[in-house]
Amino acid sequence: MLNFGFGEMVVVMVLALVFVGPERLPHTIRWLGRQYAKLTRASEELRRAFVLEADRMDAEQRTADLRRRREEARRKAEEARQAREAGLPPADGEPSLPDDAAPRPLPSPAAPTPAPEPPGATSAAAAALAARGLPAAEASPPGEPAPPPPESP
Repeated sequence: MLNFGFGEMVVVMVLALVFVGPERLPHTIRWLGRQYAKLTRASEELRRAFVLEADRMDAEQRTADLRRRREEARRKAEEARQAREAGLPPADGEPSLPDDAAPRPLPSPAAPTPAPEPPGATSAAAAALAARGLPAAEASPPGEPAPPPPESP
């Protein structure tokens, strides 16, 4: 911090012992330690306040930029809607749709299809049925008819 060597520290301790005296030296060292801790705390609080203020200003700038972009997009959408209603061609840079183009609904996401099982593998349901002693219709390989159920006596 202050780059004191051992020799300089010995000189400072001897001068403190001479000027302060052996009776008041422990009290003075404690007081200096407390003052140093207060100074460190105050500088940390000041640094934190600067960081918070810089973050707040950055957030305000980003918010203003997003508001500006949103208003610009709304204005362009409104202009395009008014031009479409008036029958005017779209402005340069705007995509044009054919006259018969109508908004289409988005395709609904299909339910995921289960992956086919490898040949000779039994499904969990077939294994559960087999554990109960019941015949499983899925036990036969794909494409072959299921074996007839066993007759009960």
